[in-house]
Amino acid sequence: MRKILQGLAIVAAALGFSLAGNMSEAKADVVWTVDGSFIGGGTVSGTFTLNVYGFIENNFSITTTAGGGFPGFTYNASDSYYSNGNFYVDFQPGYIQDLHLAFLDSLLMPNSNNPIIGGSGGPSYECIGSYSCYTQPSDGAYRYIGTGFASAAPEPATWQ
Repeated sequence: MRKILQGLAIVAAALGFSLAGNMSEAKADVVWTVDGSFIGGGTVSGTFTLNVYGFIENNFSITTTAGGGFPGFTYNASDSYYSNGNFYVDFQPGYIQDLHLAFLDSLLMPNSNNPIIGGSGGPSYECIGSYSCYTQPSDGAYRYIGTGFASAAPEPATWQ
């Protein structure tokens, strides 16, 4: 009887490890596509990817176009420091420029319409000309997102 119980315990442990391994394999990177417009002119568009651990990958490319006195810029990993949280992404090439996008819904859960939180005064903005872009107000110039959204789906290459 003791050997049977030991055998059942080993089988249960193996099954538990197998199920735990399968659960982690079901996770996938999430590719977000951004589309929005700034109050006073200009747009923002591009993509960024959050990996299975919730961190932004270095394959992003977000472009802002000229408008409202801003020249436009393409933010990518070769020229920008980047960070994220569950509800925002931030791209900063040096300390004199910043693109900060805040979202209504968590970036950890893909959906087809995650609104960018906009409006005069932020929290989604682009700023130039200040060493304190991340701290509002500053002596730099700001432009704020008027409307926009991001849509996402798990990256097909990671589906199992």
